[in-house]
Amino acid sequence: MDATPPSRPASWPRLAPEILAQRIVGLTRGARLTVLGLGPDGIGDILDEIPERSCGALLVAGEDRSTAVILDRVLDDLADLVLAGWPPDDPGASAPIASLDPWRKAAAKCVRAGLAPRFRRMARDLEFARLLGAVEPAGPILVWEVDPASGARAAPVIEALEWCARHGAANVATLCVPPPPVAPYDRILYGAVELARPPRAAGARFIAPATGAHHASAAEQRVAAALARDADLAGLFLCNAPVPVGPWGARPRVDLLCPAHRIVVELDGPEHRAEPKFGADRHRDFTLLTSGYLVLRLTNAQIAADLPLAIEKIRAVVDLRRRPRGETSR
Repeated sequence: MDATPPSRPASWPRLAPEILAQRIVGLTRGARLTVLGLGPDGIGDILDEIPERSCGALLVAGEDRSTAVILDRVLDDLADLVLAGWPPDDPGASAPIASLDPWRKAAAKCVRAGLAPRFRRMARDLEFARLLGAVEPAGPILVWEVDPASGARAAPVIEALEWCARHGAANVATLCVPPPPVAPYDRILYGAVELARPPRAAGARFIAPATGAHHASAAEQRVAAALARDADLAGLFLCNAPVPVGPWGARPRVDLLCPAHRIVVELDGPEHRAEPKFGADRHRDFTLLTSGYLVLRLTNAQIAADLPLAIEKIRAVVDLRRRPRGETSR
């Protein structure tokens, strides 16, 4: 008789995106939630169901590493966030700082020097608590990608997640498919939920063959329609168009291309906030820039919130390119 345990129970609780978003933002310090059927990049889409949420989320770059290395990376990431978000009017950003506690005084000194406040001789649990609270009062939610197929690769990530939970962080473990209920997965499967995915229409699953607005991008379709209605900008931009760049003739496909003025407009969804897409976007921008293209990036959230403002930003870039070289704006 085959004694292999089943890969999953009869059913996991299935939650609609808006309900799952509420569960995630409602996590308290030290709490954990395991989400099946979703990768870490998808958490951004889920959290966008609550646009005015008061908590942030950090996608942890776990990869195939030891627990200690993963935790060090988490501390490095939190320190980078503290450096980027240190309030300019905080007394730690300028003198006097004598009244600050020792950690904040040292952190302020680092910030003034343009350095992330990372102190490797400090006890890891104490530094974690200070960095977590410095990013946000309640600390950001840590989002982990757990490999569902390799227990050896999953184990250090799960151990790091458990350590962070013990030391006050709210955590979300994501697995693209349900794993077998054996070690080490059995440590995170209690209370797991699945994302309930509504069926997608054919248009959302269709990959456009030409340079029209991408069928799956509502933001791109809205911007393309607005540009077509604008007397000044109509006809200038191609959608979903290839751009010849680089010494080897590479042709990356961009969201909006203005060939006449060598302008590229990219419309970024939440998945562009984290690696590997974030790094790939920076490299693409570099390639386009060194090939003579001006790149403007807008987020889907900005377009949804204020489409006219997005169009005016595009117009400003076009006007910049139209202006004779050496002429300054008034």
